[in-house]
Amino acid sequence: MQVERKQCQSSDELIKFFKSLKDDPAQVVQVFSARSELVNKKLIAAFNRYLPLSTLMGASAEEVISENKVRLSSLSAVAMRFEKSSFKLLRTESKSIENARLIMEEIEKDTKAIIIFSDDQYNNGDLLVKELNKCSFKPVIAGGQAASGAENDSGYVFDKTGIIKKGSLALILNGSQLKANWNYSMGWDSISREMEITRAENQVVYELDGRNIFQVYSEFLGEDIKSKLPSAAVTKFPLVFNRGFKNARSAIEAVDDGIRFSGELKVGDRVKISYGSLNKILANSMRLQKKLDFHPEISLIYSCSGRSQYLKSLDSNLGEEIKVVPSPKAGFSTNGEYGIIDSSYEYLNITTTVLYLSEKKEVVHKKIEFDTEKPDLKIEHLFHLSKKVVSELEMINDKMRKANQATGNHKVEETAASLFKMIFENQNYTGGIVLKEAENLTKIYLDDSLGVEAYNTFKAFWQQRPQKISSRNNILGFKNAFLIPLTEEVEALLIILSDEIDLYDIKKNHLFIEQIPNYLKKAILYESLERNLASLSTLEQTSDFLYSTLDLDLLYERILDIIVGTMGMSAAVIFKRDENQLKMVKNINVKENSELYFYLKGHYKEIAASDQILIENEVDLFEDIQTSIAIPINLNDYQGILYAMQSKYQQLINENQKKFIRTLANQIRVSIRNALNHNKVKRLSVTDGLTNLYNHSYFHNQLQEKAGEKYSVAIMDIDNFKDFNDHYGHQAGDQVLRKLSEVLKSEIREDDIVARYGGEEFVVYFNLVDQNTLSRVINRLMQKIRNLEVEFENQKLKVTVSIGVAVNQEGKYSAEKLIKQADTALYIAKGAGRDMVKFYRNLE
Repeated sequence: MQVERKQCQSSDELIKFFKSLKDDPAQVVQVFSARSELVNKKLIAAFNRYLPLSTLMGASAEEVISENKVRLSSLSAVAMRFEKSSFKLLRTESKSIENARLIMEEIEKDTKAIIIFSDDQYNNGDLLVKELNKCSFKPVIAGGQAASGAENDSGYVFDKTGIIKKGSLALILNGSQLKANWNYSMGWDSISREMEITRAENQVVYELDGRNIFQVYSEFLGEDIKSKLPSAAVTKFPLVFNRGFKNARSAIEAVDDGIRFSGELKVGDRVKISYGSLNKILANSMRLQKKLDFHPEISLIYSCSGRSQYLKSLDSNLGEEIKVVPSPKAGFSTNGEYGIIDSSYEYLNITTTVLYLSEKKEVVHKKIEFDTEKPDLKIEHLFHLSKKVVSELEMINDKMRKANQATGNHKVEETAASLFKMIFENQNYTGGIVLKEAENLTKIYLDDSLGVEAYNTFKAFWQQRPQKISSRNNILGFKNAFLIPLTEEVEALLIILSDEIDLYDIKKNHLFIEQIPNYLKKAILYESLERNLASLSTLEQTSDFLYSTLDLDLLYERILDIIVGTMGMSAAVIFKRDENQLKMVKNINVKENSELYFYLKGHYKEIAASDQILIENEVDLFEDIQTSIAIPINLNDYQGILYAMQSKYQQLINENQKKFIRTLANQIRVSIRNALNHNKVKRLSVTDGLTNLYNHSYFHNQLQEKAGEKYSVAIMDIDNFKDFNDHYGHQAGDQVLRKLSEVLKSEIREDDIVARYGGEEFVVYFNLVDQNTLSRVINRLMQKIRNLEVEFENQKLKVTVSIGVAVNQEGKYSAEKLIKQADTALYIAKGAGRDMVKFYRNLE
């Protein structure tokens, strides 16, 4: 295959390129144009004049791609002269389904790839691939919908015969020696819970979980997002859904009280709001080379224009992402991309796709390495989202604390009534709970405002046995009725009647609703097992005790105290898998390296894999142990196990106590999950992603709280930091920052605080003002830095720093003034031009 490329600004330059090409019936020229229809007609006429034997396949574009350059208002062309393959360009001027059928009729046994360009309004990408999927033989497909760009009203395609505004072009490539490989990259992360589309029409989504889509976006992204929709949804926050793989739909325009999206979204589809993580997009770009088992003679890139806009908004660009694609390469920014995933044709959005082609005969015996670059990663923050997640966790924890306090030792009817009234705060609703207490024994608990008619209606709902959350309209005079099946611990049906509560409210409170069966189960145990009244009372107290604890270390202590105190256990221990090691995080009467310790560690894998609570009486393995309990705690990336042992002089665990343990185990899992989520979000909001030190915001807040106290502040700057990046690359600079951060963390005292202040600057709070002591502390720290050697690609990099110090001797100066003085001291220190200069500035 002979490949020639050209990117240019003017039509005259491209026409000159046409003149330079050898005219050949085996040649296809793809033209990508971000210019006007008038310019493109001129190009078509010139092509027919200079290349009458060759084939033209073109598309209007927002941006054009040539190598790693992505440009607006530009033109790009790639000429492919095939030597061992045949092709056919199919021009269709019909709607999507008919176009797909015409394409399928032309597929041959040795068809290796089909490149499809279509208009962006008349043709529906979802319908096109849906019809193509009826074909039993599925060669690779690639391409996308044309984009209008700045100079056109709509996206269109063109060939030698002219402009096609309603139709498509399909280049069908055949040949036994032709190699074709396609791949894609997306990189968008979900930031909301899964929601159901409850109102949509003609690609316009009006409601998610029964709530207006603008309100939903505002809920997750802040009130100020309203004024930025739908443009913010286009570039940053599309809807992601999963149909066997993660796909997305970006917003196009606001339509009354809805948003039109770039592809088909239907009522009943389950979606999540997503966020374009720059780091994930760039890091994920390496998958564009995944499973590429030959050296391509051409790489054709078809990437979504919305993706390019988003990368620009973060001071990056599409050219940074496609560095990983082997050269030569060309393409354009589309309004949607075609591809094949797991033997299914798909219509994609906000993705980058690549079609690799080659006619070369090559045998590959090992993994191919390509001479390409990796993109640079950057630090990102999602402060509003972090705040939102923490807020929702705290809301759920507060409800659970209230539920524990309100339900306590009450009968099932009282418990159900209390829980029902807690679900939604400051909203009007009624309803009840249908509960199966035993075989063929069902009780219905109604809100006080309801009567016999509601009883019969709820009984009918129960007999329908709904398997998932469903809704009914106009029930008992209410606009909405929601049926929520509860199947864990107890079998129940929660029924909500309201004129104002919607499905969004239901899902927002799902974490609390999921706990209702635990409280109901506890109430059933209270009513039916009077002998266990003391245990149930303890369960109420301990659950409140656990749910109110978000510090993991303290939570572990409380869990062990509860399991030992409540069940009369003589020993207990919590093991946690940390990377590839199993560590004992807390214990009572279990000595490290003892026979019992190694026995429990040895059974970890077996119990963790079963994910079942193990309760054994009359254990015959250790002389002083009568019973044992093992509770696996598997929470996504968190794996742990709680063991508890009872001596021979205690009673055996009876069936009622086993039920109690299982309920307690669930509360332990929930409390650990809440603490993990809380700590994770809290840690993300106060730490710097690269160095794991505290960030500027956290340090500043800590200093503000120390008003009136005596302390010192030091600002430290890495000398000539730019040289590391210039000589060795940004990865070397990042390694220097990380290693220096490790030294700072290891050397500062327990009462001091160190943070990354920005770029190559660090700041340290010292809980002392005596200059002699401060001098010794800083000298010791500086000596450690002098001895620091950072290893990077067989190089040993030396690091020097300059430091400025300000001392708040009497504690009467503000944090801002102290930092300003320390910064002035740093400036003077750097100006002195000596290695590791120290300059102390006493504000008094």
